[in-house]
Amino acid sequence: METALFLLVDGLTNGLVYALLALSLVLTFTVTRVVNIAQGEYVMLGALTLADLLQGRFPGTVYLLVGGLALCILLDAPRWRSDWKKASVSAGGMILAAVAAVVLSRAALALHLPVVGMMLVSLLLVAPIGVLIYRFTVHPIPNASTIVFVIISVGVSMSVQGLGLLLWGANPYPVEPVVAGGALLGPVFVPYQSFVILVVALSSMGGLYLFSEYTLIGKALQASAMNRLGAQFCGIPVDRAGGLAFLLAAAFSAMSGMLLAPLITANYEMGFMVGLKGFVGGAMGGLIDYPFALLGVMIVGGLETTSAYVASAYRDVLVFGLLIPILLWRNARQRAEAR
Repeated sequence: METALFLLVDGLTNGLVYALLALSLVLTFTVTRVVNIAQGEYVMLGALTLADLLQGRFPGTVYLLVGGLALCILLDAPRWRSDWKKASVSAGGMILAAVAAVVLSRAALALHLPVVGMMLVSLLLVAPIGVLIYRFTVHPIPNASTIVFVIISVGVSMSVQGLGLLLWGANPYPVEPVVAGGALLGPVFVPYQSFVILVVALSSMGGLYLFSEYTLIGKALQASAMNRLGAQFCGIPVDRAGGLAFLLAAAFSAMSGMLLAPLITANYEMGFMVGLKGFVGGAMGGLIDYPFALLGVMIVGGLETTSAYVASAYRDVLVFGLLIPILLWRNARQRAEAR
């Protein structure tokens, strides 16, 4: 019984971390129709950025952000001839954002903020990278096929992972939990970090729901997800909606990485495997139905924990093998609905 309860708690913790990742995947797919395989790399960036700040180092993420903003300015160079006023305003905003990122990082290190404060700073540094990646990959070819976006996202994942290795090296970095220690729930010791993951995951899902249902921007995001062409006819800037979706998805994924890092340590390779497991769970909802995706990630978390205890050598095989029955079930469900 003690073992079963321990596996249940551990599986729930993993499932809630993957739930944030699945939420990111569903959000980007519904708004932009992009199956973002690179979503897990934001997990890595969030974890390593937090590790840098907590250990008193200037975060390597700032170099990625500043470099991406500089590249945006170069890509906008042709606009200087046609509309130099808008181009100069855009360039000025990007330069200001780069300066703000450097100042924010220096201030956080100088003030020695607590873990929660460093997490907020990390979130502000990582989330804009999602918009930059959208600008470089999806924005230029909005009508490309799904397979093209999949290939691009794989390339983005490999590139970001390579940059992670260049900036942080191959060594893992320990990350402090938000709250140290734990509590006994009956015979099972539950770390306080698991409670933090539960609260943050539920708050994030609830916050996104309230944002989508009760704000004008959220409703515009929903309209872009339901009918992109119809949203354009209604005057909704779908390009900005896509950028917002990538921004929110990067934020949710970075948060999941920061919550997961104290349990497994941060390293440049962590995002790929976590991203694939979130994708397996999200596939249960077809990347469009979040309640089913949430059920899927809970199944993935439970299966991963149980298989690690029963047959640790085959843990990943069993988790990824779960994708086959999920896809068969989704196919049968779609055929039934078509009839």
